[in-house]
Amino acid sequence: MSTEPQYTNRCACGWEVTGTEDEVVDATIDHGRRIHNMEATREQVLAALHAPTTSTDHDGRQTA
Repeated sequence: MSTEPQYTNRCACGWEVTGTEDEVVDATIDHGRRIHNMEATREQVLAALHAPTTSTDHDGRQTA
């Protein structure tokens, strides 16, 4: 069982991913490229993922 923090990232299109930081970053980059024809760097995704949020989900996980 992993003790790494879990993160969730949601897209305006309804797509959502939850996982470790690396999993979420990789999936977000892939989603943007395949679905929205957008390129993002790892640093851009990390900045958005770790941006202050106003809420957490029902399990207390960070949401972005």
